[in-house]
Amino acid sequence: NGSLYYTSGSPHTNNPYTSTSTNTSPSVSSGQSHVQTPSADGGISTLRHRHQPSALATPVKNGGTAKTLKTPPTSNKKLKRFDLFEKIESDLTVKTNNGGILAIASWALIIVLVLNEISTHRYANLSTKENPKVDTSLGKDRRMSVNINITFPGLHCDDLHLDVMDVAGDSHSNLDNDKEHLMIKRRLNLDGSPIRANAETVKANKAAMEELKRQEIKKATLKEDYCGPCYGASSDVRKCCNTCDELLEAYREKRWDAISITYTSEQCIREGRDKKEIKRMSKGEGCNIAGTLRVNKVAGNFHIAMGEAVDTNGRHIHQFLPDDAINFNASHIINELSFGKKVPAGLDSASEKESLNGITKVVKAETGASGVFHYFVKIVPTNYTDSKGNVVLETNRYSYTERFTPLMTDLDEEHYALGDNENTAGADVGGQKKPGQTHEHHWKQNSILPGVFFIYEIYPFALEVSKEYVPLSHLIIRLMAVIGGVLTVSSWIDSAMYSRERKK
Repeated sequence: NGSLYYTSGSPHTNNPYTSTSTNTSPSVSSGQSHVQTPSADGGISTLRHRHQPSALATPVKNGGTAKTLKTPPTSNKKLKRFDLFEKIESDLTVKTNNGGILAIASWALIIVLVLNEISTHRYANLSTKENPKVDTSLGKDRRMSVNINITFPGLHCDDLHLDVMDVAGDSHSNLDNDKEHLMIKRRLNLDGSPIRANAETVKANKAAMEELKRQEIKKATLKEDYCGPCYGASSDVRKCCNTCDELLEAYREKRWDAISITYTSEQCIREGRDKKEIKRMSKGEGCNIAGTLRVNKVAGNFHIAMGEAVDTNGRHIHQFLPDDAINFNASHIINELSFGKKVPAGLDSASEKESLNGITKVVKAETGASGVFHYFVKIVPTNYTDSKGNVVLETNRYSYTERFTPLMTDLDEEHYALGDNENTAGADVGGQKKPGQTHEHHWKQNSILPGVFFIYEIYPFALEVSKEYVPLSHLIIRLMAVIGGVLTVSSWIDSAMYSRERKK
């Protein structure tokens, strides 16, 4: 086994440097050397050192065949110089209770920090970054799409009128020629369920456009051979209806409704007999208006207000009965309001949070019975880009503020009896009195137009929105730093605790 063999010589030998020995150990095939030294009793000792053999044969009991043991290959000393991980035998290590507790706490902390790093990395890849720049798209597209879906639970569709205008004075009377413009309103029951009826197409500024046509008819000069249309009521005897009376008589002969034709026929309009009474509010139904509205890319507003509006002398005027204003139910639910192309779900969470989608406003008797809602909208052109900087979507973000003005206000909050306060004048108008008051609850109707107004303004700069991308290598580096840092600090604490225990 590569050990040293010691053999004692006989003390009776004449030659002190020669000796005989009996070798009962296994024979070695090669690699054996002899060294003779004098022994303590006057004899001679022979030291035989067996060099490391390549293989060692060992005897097997019962005369078996010898078994050869292979030795491990020699390690490269040059590689050992680069080994940073020194090994310590397990017999030389000491384990303590405090070390075990500290190890459990360290691994628990590592698990918490690793999960936090993974969550942070995932959130970072879902976040976006924004870069402002000058907007150059105002001259590319003259118009902007407005996507609307608003429900009025207590407003009849007959009383729902949509009007659009901008700061340039354009009342958008030519929206019918825009293929992308389509607005539809549907009748609803008071519980919100739809009424089975055909959807009606909404024309923005309908009354204003009809008024323009009336003015054109009145200004037109008739030809000498003029033959007025009878609007389907002509016969073999009556081919032309040149006056309003002839038209009404033709309708009566057909037993048709002659009143409705007076408001639309050119004969009655020319004679000034198209004036109709202002319609009172209808009740018992709700209405939903939805679709895409096309507006100019300048500041303006669109609104749904009481009465039909006409443009007179450059002024936008709504025609309604003031005593009927309290019956205009301005309660509404904004299901959707967006400007430009719709942003896919999940692409931009910030715009979803700032939008008016889902806003519900309900007007009750305690809040003025009716009123006017103003939404002041600030529109920011927004471009969404991919990781390479290419624009994938051009649309608009917006933020808003709101204001509500009630139709009815209370006048009795600060009316006190005369003499109760030297510096306050009062008036006794009768009715049930409260302490310090001289009359019962009274309401005053404000001079406002009930409705819902959206006043928008477009900013001259644009936002470029792109998704943040954090590579996986950053996560791996942070995880390694967390694990290594916790274990290093824990080892420092454990060493300090162990040193303190040994000093006690």
